[in-house]
Amino acid sequence: MNAIETNGITLASLVLRIAIGANLLGHGIVRMGNKYEVFRDWIKTLFSETPLPSVLISTMGYIIPPLELLLGVLIILGWNTKWSLVLASLLMCSLIFGMCLLEKWEIVGIQMIYMVCYFLALSSVDNQILSIDSFFKMRNL
Repeated sequence: MNAIETNGITLASLVLRIAIGANLLGHGIVRMGNKYEVFRDWIKTLFSETPLPSVLISTMGYIIPPLELLLGVLIILGWNTKWSLVLASLLMCSLIFGMCLLEKWEIVGIQMIYMVCYFLALSSVDNQILSIDSFFKMRNL
């Protein structure tokens, strides 16, 4: 398929990739600003009654916002898309586990919808258009 040839799958893949990336980027931007410390404190308080070690909770509070920001940018740009989506999926798995520990089942349900989106994006990763990955793929042909 050449760079300008599009079909429903390639367009759907593009739109889903941008939506997932925008979601992650938005979360990262909001949390990395002046709310970074607030987010870290909220995580510590939220999980203080769970069996998770405090060092893990604190570490996740530091890691989640910049990881969301980075993954959002990578996914929007379509650079290392497959591995960026895999890492984002694993991040979501950790968030699902955390919400299960808190018995926040309605949030887990929403997060499972995110996982379906990640599944669909990963399923169509070879159909990428308007991405850094597709640009390099075209140059190697």
